[in-house]
Amino acid sequence: MALTLRALRLLAERLRGRRVLSLGYPDIVASAEDVERLFGYRPTRFTDFGRWHGVSHPLPETAELFAAIAAQLDCVDIHPSRGIERVVNLDYPCDLGAYDVVLDAGTVEHCFNIGQAILNAAGAVTPGGCIYHSPPLSMTNHGFYNLNPTLLHDFYSQNGWRLELLIGGNAQGKFKVPYTERFVAPPEALLYCIASRGSATALKFPTQSKYLSNPGLA
Repeated sequence: MALTLRALRLLAERLRGRRVLSLGYPDIVASAEDVERLFGYRPTRFTDFGRWHGVSHPLPETAELFAAIAAQLDCVDIHPSRGIERVVNLDYPCDLGAYDVVLDAGTVEHCFNIGQAILNAAGAVTPGGCIYHSPPLSMTNHGFYNLNPTLLHDFYSQNGWRLELLIGGNAQGKFKVPYTERFVAPPEALLYCIASRGSATALKFPTQSKYLSNPGLA
């Protein structure tokens, strides 16, 4: 579970002063210089959890970053690996609370009951708030699942949310993805998704778009 530099660039202005729920403790996989450029403060506390994310440099401490931008950070996880997480199993229906921003920076693909996990996460977003996902698109055996763009597009559009961003990305850069049409994804790629909630209408599981447009499709 990590907020990379790419993720921080997408989220920086959405996090300030907000109530934030993270699915898992979000390590900041960026340099102190990057954090200072984005948020205007110089980190003073660091961790050695970079080894979990394939980097050798110390990582700015997440709690210090969120405090510096006046954001309230709560975390849930199936295990309290950092000692501050509220223990929750996202495979089952649960009320996570109410937040301005929900971060799923690499969690739901590790939940066997992924549809319920997404429903739980989206249910914690208050009207006017947003959710961020960065699941794998083409990372074999990273988790239980690689997600297709149609899953996120169909879930949020059919629930009346505004899909603000849905793109792909890998080490070579960002790229556009068709929301519902077939395509070949490059290897080791993620999706980046931001969706905003407009109302408190109860959430539902979607039907895949191609079946809505052609119910007789076999």
